[in-house]
Amino acid sequence: MMYNWKIALSNPYFRNRFFTSIIVLSIILTGFATLLAYIETRQGHSFYDPILNFIKPRDVSDFIFFVTYSTAIIALVYAFWSPYRFLHLIQMYGSLTVLRIITLFFIPLEPPTSIIPLRDELLTHTFYAGNQNLKDLFFSGHAATLFLFFFFTTDRVLKYVFLVAAIAVSVGVVMQHVHYSYDVLAAPIFAYIAYRIITKFSKHYHNEESTPSGV
Repeated sequence: MMYNWKIALSNPYFRNRFFTSIIVLSIILTGFATLLAYIETRQGHSFYDPILNFIKPRDVSDFIFFVTYSTAIIALVYAFWSPYRFLHLIQMYGSLTVLRIITLFFIPLEPPTSIIPLRDELLTHTFYAGNQNLKDLFFSGHAATLFLFFFFTTDRVLKYVFLVAAIAVSVGVVMQHVHYSYDVLAAPIFAYIAYRIITKFSKHYHNEESTPSGV
């Protein structure tokens, strides 16, 4: 693995793309955190959601936290094994975050009235800046990220693991009334768009995925 990284980083083309992607992602995430603070202060719209009305809310924060971040660790380890694979995941996640910035800005929503706030210490101390953010709604970031892992991986076993995790977390956030069902149903669509943006415009994507050394 480290040999693959040594070879990849010795390639100026990869090195420039990799560090540029890291910088761009950092800028995107900083802007995203600023947006989350802003949307919490504005008035949004409420939706009638027959699925939420049918489900009695339950607090499953611990389950959501465990599944989300354990799956993310698996995905990062899998991606880090190949420099180019890791690069593409960074780019896909950046694209997904840009899509979330756009939808959150143009679709202001009020949280479901029966919401049980999600307890997520990682988000609280990073993007939420210590505040309780209830309007980070359309589309679900938890579900979309896990669906992105599903589209991204080429390993059959991991595809199954990521799909099960994505569905489980999707059900969890709806069960807790953290999201409208529409937020969750839209998540895999936007995850696939982010995946396709990179696979379409990174002309070396498939070649790089098929070579063990990433060259």
